[in-house]
Amino acid sequence: MKGILFLVLLTLAACCGSKQGKATTASETGTITQPENTQVQQSQAIIKQGITGRILWQAGNQMPSPDAPPTDNKRGVERTVYIYELTNANQVTTQDGVFHTNIQTNLVAQVVTDANGNFSVALEPGKYSLFTKEEKGLYANLFDGEMNIFPVEVKKGEVTTIEFLINYQASY
Repeated sequence: MKGILFLVLLTLAACCGSKQGKATTASETGTITQPENTQVQQSQAIIKQGITGRILWQAGNQMPSPDAPPTDNKRGVERTVYIYELTNANQVTTQDGVFHTNIQTNLVAQVVTDANGNFSVALEPGKYSLFTKEEKGLYANLFDGEMNIFPVEVKKGEVTTIEFLINYQASY
């Protein structure tokens, strides 16, 4: 009996000491490997200063009806977000009031959202304009009182949270 127990323990020790079937860390091999049947979820980088938020899509008839309760049909979407220096309406060419081309300010960063529309980007303190890439051009539908396009301010040591609604195919 002691001989069988010894063989079982020896086999376990050999299996546990091997890296076969084990997820390894980047520091061990330079890459991360996981078993094929494990789903890897992408997470947004944790930032200490910049912008974090979610890009939402809304389309269709949004008119309230006495026969149907209002529904919230917004959903997160994958998009490329372009972050420019603060951009005024007179510094772009605009079509349909929301699609912008020929932007005359500098592109500071761009980031691709995850499948749910979440993103984070580290930025220096300052004022920025956000746009998403759409077929007709760069999209933004929010303006402040001075006609700055989708203005977002990043303050030193802070993360600004935004919600960016893409709704050019919705009717209200």
